[in-house]
Amino acid sequence: MITDLSIVPLIATTVASRQVIATMLNPMKVLPSDIGLPRDWRGLAHLLEFSSEDVSLLVSHSDPTMQMLTMLEKNQKDVTIKNFQAMMEQMDRWDIIDDTEALFQTDAEKYLEGQQRAQISAEPIDKCADQEILTSDDIHRLKQGLETQYYDAFLLYADEDVDFANEMVEKLETQFKLKLCLKDRDLVAGKFEHEAVMKLISERCNRLLIIVSPSFLKSSANKFFLNYTQALSIEKQQRKIIPCIYKSCELPIQLRYICNLDYNRKGLYDFWGKLRDSIQTPNSIATSSLIQIENNITQETTEVKKILSDKYNDIPHITQEINEELKYPQQKSKNCKSESIAETSDIKNLNISNKKNKTWEKITSNWKLKQTKQSDELTTETIVQNLPSVDNLDSLDLSNTHVNRTKKKNLFGKFKKKKIAIKT
Repeated sequence: MITDLSIVPLIATTVASRQVIATMLNPMKVLPSDIGLPRDWRGLAHLLEFSSEDVSLLVSHSDPTMQMLTMLEKNQKDVTIKNFQAMMEQMDRWDIIDDTEALFQTDAEKYLEGQQRAQISAEPIDKCADQEILTSDDIHRLKQGLETQYYDAFLLYADEDVDFANEMVEKLETQFKLKLCLKDRDLVAGKFEHEAVMKLISERCNRLLIIVSPSFLKSSANKFFLNYTQALSIEKQQRKIIPCIYKSCELPIQLRYICNLDYNRKGLYDFWGKLRDSIQTPNSIATSSLIQIENNITQETTEVKKILSDKYNDIPHITQEINEELKYPQQKSKNCKSESIAETSDIKNLNISNKKNKTWEKITSNWKLKQTKQSDELTTETIVQNLPSVDNLDSLDLSNTHVNRTKKKNLFGKFKKKKIAIKT
């Protein structure tokens, strides 16, 4: 593909192309062109409209053509490669046009590629977002408008135990669908390693999963992260460290009083199941209760729908009738009067039945009230009958005290005789 040289400036040519032009224009030519121009650098200076002072300076220069091109670049004159080729035609220098054609094509392509690259600019860095980016997952999630990535556990291991670490990652992420964070796999470049790992352990990872081996305990960085996580778990009162013993070794003080998982233990000991259950974060009581409530609501709604569908099972029949009426509007207009008469009769029957129901309710309510009144009267009568009579007490005359005393003695004597008779 031939590039359009009329849009490429002459100053865009490379140093190699300029040296070729200079070697061909610097030597003095005796014979002029057809229009009387010198066929060397002087003719080019005349066509470029250099002043006499500039030409006098160029005469004393050892490489006048190269100096002329640098002066063009400083003055920023709008001279394209196509203009330069036209000037060479006027000077009858067809040899220069032929020798520089391939060079000019490559120079023009490079110049246009540079122009395209200059149009593409990088986005400015958002400082707040850049500080939150710690892993490669964060970059993909922020592009999608999501929050930063959270992990179930941060896996800490020694370089010598990388094979077992890969097995653990394959088991936990593929089979158990857990999200792990690894320093060598997930961290982005340019971050301070210790600072990034500490931030991930404290803010974005629920657990710290440790592969314990003699090689792990030799690393000072691993010991530092272990001590940091232990202090963090004490401060937050949270179960944070999960040690997995891969190779037998003397445990440090930090891990002696923590329940660990032994990979080499055999029998009924399910290492991978215990590891999965230890890493997984349980749902809170509130969330579990909410899920239960939602399940109950869904069950109740389904039951209500079933009841309504059983009670109003004629709804699809009604919709079918409406569709038929829409299909056959003429038949609808014919049967309109009969349907309206039937509807009015149904309404009248409903009103009569409602009135009957109301009167019946009144009668039953009055009967119930009467029945309750009669029952109340009966209860009062029975209570009165059971009470002792007070006629003798009312008949007592309190005017004479001596008579009253004798009457009282006789009355109490009667009660005593009755009590003795009852006892015997």
